[in-house]
Amino acid sequence: MKIFGTSVASLMMTRCRVAPPIPTCYAPMPPTDLPPTTARERLRWCWQRFGELAQAASDQAGQGDGSGKDTLGRQMVSDHRGGLDELVAAGEITPTIADLVHESYGAAVYHVGCSTPPMPHDEPVVVDYAPASAGALIQQAEVLNAIAAQGTIDPQTLARAQAALEHDLAYYALGDAELQALYDRVLAEYQSHDQPIPSFDALQLAIPPDARTAAQFIIDLLTGT
Repeated sequence: MKIFGTSVASLMMTRCRVAPPIPTCYAPMPPTDLPPTTARERLRWCWQRFGELAQAASDQAGQGDGSGKDTLGRQMVSDHRGGLDELVAAGEITPTIADLVHESYGAAVYHVGCSTPPMPHDEPVVVDYAPASAGALIQQAEVLNAIAAQGTIDPQTLARAQAALEHDLAYYALGDAELQALYDRVLAEYQSHDQPIPSFDALQLAIPPDARTAAQFIIDLLTGT
């Protein structure tokens, strides 16, 4: 939803920002065989399946068949959206925060099954923070899942995870024009001042309230607090 009405250069820069739409010719995905748990428990389970998805992608990479990975990924996204919709209906989360959390989750699911070969050195420099952003989200989910498994919460570890999540969600909260302006600025600094393109972690982003709220929701969800 962040690439419509943009330039060709923008399309290059944002090509991995949003997962491709699920073809509508497919029949609706059948419900996952889950125990009758709460919406939050089902959502937490969705965030714990990145390893399973990565294994499915690895198992089928050598076979040239990604259907199993794609099916699992679509099911994960469907289950996640369903859980969020239940919380929205119950008034536990606003639609805006649910959409932001779901966009980041969908990008992470897509990232697990999306491998991009290294760009040749003679190709134009393309700014694309989407893979790093999705990777950071998965890493913080693993940290929070580990915290929950240990049963104890280290304040410093939690603070680092919260800061990383807020930074990541601030990226997903950018509108089309804001994202284009960010990429234009980074590329202009690289071309005009011979400045290195900053890593995603070093990227300066303002943290809007929605990003803070969404980050806190993910933390509470995965740590069970």
